[in-house]
Amino acid sequence: MNTRIDNKKNKSTRVKAVLVSVLFFAVLAIALAVYFPGNDDNAEAIRESLEKTSFEGRGYNNQIVLEVPQGIASEEAVQPEGVVTDLTNSGEELETVVEKELPTEPVDEGPKVEPVNLETLIANSKSAVYTIYTDSDQGSGFLFNQKGDIVTNAHVVDGSSFVTVMSSDGEFYDGRIVGISETTDIALIRVDGLKGKKPLGMELSEVPVHTPVFTLGSPGNVNNTSTIGEITSIGKSFSDVYQYDNLYEMSAEIKLGSSGGPLISSLTGRVLGINSIVLTENPKIGYAIPLHQVNDQLEQWAAKDIPVEQDGAEVVVPEIQEVELTEELLRSFMRDFYDLIAPSLEYQEGKFYKFFLLAGTQAETAVVEMVEAMKTEDRTFQSVESNITDVQIYDFSADVAVSAKFTFVDKTDGTLVTINHEYIYEVVIDQYGDYQIQSIRNKE
Repeated sequence: MNTRIDNKKNKSTRVKAVLVSVLFFAVLAIALAVYFPGNDDNAEAIRESLEKTSFEGRGYNNQIVLEVPQGIASEEAVQPEGVVTDLTNSGEELETVVEKELPTEPVDEGPKVEPVNLETLIANSKSAVYTIYTDSDQGSGFLFNQKGDIVTNAHVVDGSSFVTVMSSDGEFYDGRIVGISETTDIALIRVDGLKGKKPLGMELSEVPVHTPVFTLGSPGNVNNTSTIGEITSIGKSFSDVYQYDNLYEMSAEIKLGSSGGPLISSLTGRVLGINSIVLTENPKIGYAIPLHQVNDQLEQWAAKDIPVEQDGAEVVVPEIQEVELTEELLRSFMRDFYDLIAPSLEYQEGKFYKFFLLAGTQAETAVVEMVEAMKTEDRTFQSVESNITDVQIYDFSADVAVSAKFTFVDKTDGTLVTINHEYIYEVVIDQYGDYQIQSIRNKE
């Protein structure tokens, strides 16, 4: 017989007996306290006895005892790491393994597409939007293709003996109707003088509600007027002289003279629809014909070169006025130009201002070098302040002096860095009647 083993067994048996006795008297004390609730002295003595009794560290076979006598809540009980014990399901313990988040490899999302701000989109869209004049009405329209075709509403040009369009810079062109619908409020005007000019991008799929938008047109004969808002509903239909089906409803306000102008996405700069009607009972809400619904018809008209008959009416060609360089338009042109320099400095790959530079001239390279020289990896663009200090107009060009202050933030220490420049821009009118920068030089 191994007495050491026997002694160990006997010791273990005695320890078990002591613990069982302690637990038995603890439970008995609680039962007495519950049965004789009026005896505050006894209850207090029992609570004191339990507080002095510690079960910490007592166990069998190296397993921590988590059992607590029924009716006793242990606030100091600590659960093993990685295990959550649930005692609410009929007394059964439910074990839930705590999952640890594993490190993942970085996902290549492809090249980052930088957003373009609203001012940039509006400035880039203006030169493709036109004011339309007939002998009976005034409306708006936008360039549809490189054939010089302009989209507008049918009600703008219906019954007219002539059509004239004016560019954003005041150049007038003669036009002719190559397509007009009797049921849908759309028409297509061809302007030979605009052949070769690039149009705006077209969105040929339906966009969702809440898409941010802006409009461009000539309400009240004020060209390049823009309003902003969002698409508030899709699928509105009305019937009047024309049938309007599945319209875009928008919070961007349009007024008399805006008819035929483009509804443009503030996210992509693409044309979504043709601004068409306003309800008199709610003039703050406008409606546009979705471009994707009428694009096929417009393309069919654009493929032909046959003017629509004017019911025998005598065609009257208005006197075409030559575009002029005016101080007001030159100042507006240069403000728009600097609005485009700002996002070009903010986004490393942006050269949004290039739309304002006459192709093949000194400005096409000199302005790019001027702007790109201010871009460095150790600083971030913050703001630009421009001031047009002088405008000199000549027979075929104009000199516009601009003083500008550019502010950047140094990435290393957060200090502000300013760059001041003074340049004179030579502005001319291109073949499409648009103002363009031909050259740039330092102000002496």
